[in-house]
Amino acid sequence: MDPSTNPTLKQATELIQAGNRQQAQVLLAQFVKAYPHNEHAWHVLSYALVEKEKQIYALKRALQINPTNPHVKARLDKLSSPPSQPPARPPTPPPTPPPEPPSAVSSNSILDTHPQREGSLLQSVAANLEIKSRPLPRTEPQIRAYQIPKSKQKYGLGRRIKTRITIFWRQTRMNWRIFAQSPLAILGLILILLFGIMAILHPILIDTIWPRGIYDPTTGFDMMVFPHPSPPVPGHILGTDSLGRDVLSMILAATTPTFTVGLTAALTTAIIGTILSVTAAYFQGKVDMIITNLADVFLLFPAPIIMVIIGARFRDLGPIELGLIYGFVTGAGATTIVMRALAIQIASKPFMEAAHIAGGGPWHIITKHLIPSVMPLAALQMMIAVTGAVVADGFISFFGITRTVSNWGTIIYDAFIYGDMTGSYGPPWHMLIPAAACFSLFALGFYLVSRGLHRVASPSLREDY
Repeated sequence: MDPSTNPTLKQATELIQAGNRQQAQVLLAQFVKAYPHNEHAWHVLSYALVEKEKQIYALKRALQINPTNPHVKARLDKLSSPPSQPPARPPTPPPTPPPEPPSAVSSNSILDTHPQREGSLLQSVAANLEIKSRPLPRTEPQIRAYQIPKSKQKYGLGRRIKTRITIFWRQTRMNWRIFAQSPLAILGLILILLFGIMAILHPILIDTIWPRGIYDPTTGFDMMVFPHPSPPVPGHILGTDSLGRDVLSMILAATTPTFTVGLTAALTTAIIGTILSVTAAYFQGKVDMIITNLADVFLLFPAPIIMVIIGARFRDLGPIELGLIYGFVTGAGATTIVMRALAIQIASKPFMEAAHIAGGGPWHIITKHLIPSVMPLAALQMMIAVTGAVVADGFISFFGITRTVSNWGTIIYDAFIYGDMTGSYGPPWHMLIPAAACFSLFALGFYLVSRGLHRVASPSLREDY
């Protein structure tokens, strides 16, 4: 690739010539992140850096890619040689030699490494870019998302926000194309959408169509139906339970607490797992050892067992508290171990080294590079946490440990307990089957979505995009 034909490298050189080295560092760091094996990008980056050690590092990376580049060798030898004592008087600059014909300029002469002063160096950079050399076949696409329209124009707040929104939208569309390749993942989204409609529909029906005295999920009772529990009859599609309450109303009312437990556990799992994993991957050493040992400890205590123990001790816990407990235990245990492995792989990538030598601090590298890279895997762990939290909450309610908030587990519990009290023959299947089906379909929906998110998080599948 001819460096003079690449707009990104040409623009970075113009920024160096104008004295805007910081903008040039940002532009070249983003270019190196996309193309870590481009020797010309590392070569130009050495001119944008200020510290001598970082300049030598960038030149060594360029030599690793192409050991036969004479310009990089000459500049590296010049920087590596010990500084000589400055003369008492500045020497008279030598006469400027006549420029070489265009045919003698190679593709590696984008930068002149022989000038002694920075001003003449930048002038030679601009002069070399204006030489019309023979265009070579393009081997890499042009990067347009990170181009600065003018060399002296600075990014304002509005423009930075617009750029981030554009990048986020493009990544979202790419992730959706990968996700939509799985029909089962689309089916999972449909199931979750149906349960969301159920949660929204219940308060609307209570306030508009259903009389509250009959269809209230806690105190409702229909005097026109006898005996209770009754099978499906007109006005009660799923029948009534032993206390005369409408089963369909109870099923719809239990959807909201179930969503609350699942989403709270999912968010807590993602936040705890992401913070611990990226912290361990960035700092490593003793910090990594402490976090890893802590995750191993939490692996010894399964989250459902802990929820049962805490639910037995504190019977008035609501869905948010149970979701926080499950999310913390899962996020600090299995989720941290899985996400830490991915975060360590990302921390060893070449673009992370470019971010370090460009002057990026811990907060910038963690928030701008590590966390966005592990977000697809965090979303996958969220979906898995929803399934585990909902099932664990259902077990707690089914065993009658904590029943302050009605959910599908309490419906199954009431079917067995009050069915025996009324002397009915066998359990009321019109209560058991809908509640059990809701558990299965709700967990299935989030599991299928997690399968689709696994495709998004898989590096082998993302190589096609």
